[in-house]
Amino acid sequence: MKQQWIPVSCFALAMAMFSVAPNVWAGDYGTQSASKFSRGIANLTTGWLEVPKNINNESKRSNAGVGLTYGTLKGGVHTVGRTLSGAIDTATFFIPSGSFVHSDYVWNNADHDTTYGVQ
Repeated sequence: MKQQWIPVSCFALAMAMFSVAPNVWAGDYGTQSASKFSRGIANLTTGWLEVPKNINNESKRSNAGVGLTYGTLKGGVHTVGRTLSGAIDTATFFIPSGSFVHSDYVWNNADHDTTYGVQ
C-alpha cells in the first residue's frame, strides 16, 4: 500500500518545483543555472565584505565614529543576509531564478546600500 504513494509523491514534488520556477522553461537553462551557481558561490564566500563596505559608506555619510559603530553593525547584518542568499542560490542553482540580494555582488555599486527582495 505504501509503495503506491511513492510515484504520486514524486510527481507532486516535480509539479511543485516546476510551478514555482517558471524561468526554467525560458531562455538558456544552462547559462541561467551557471550564473546562479557562480553568484551563489561569490556571495557565500565574499559576504563578509559587507562590513568594510558599510563602514566606508557610513563614514562618508556622517563621520568615522558612526562608520565604525553603526557601519560595523549594519555590515554584520548585511553579511548574514548576503551569505544566506549565497547559500540558498548555491543549493538551488538547478532552479534558475533572479537574485534575492541587490546588487548581485558585493563589489557592484559599492557606494549604495544592499537591498533584498525579488525584483
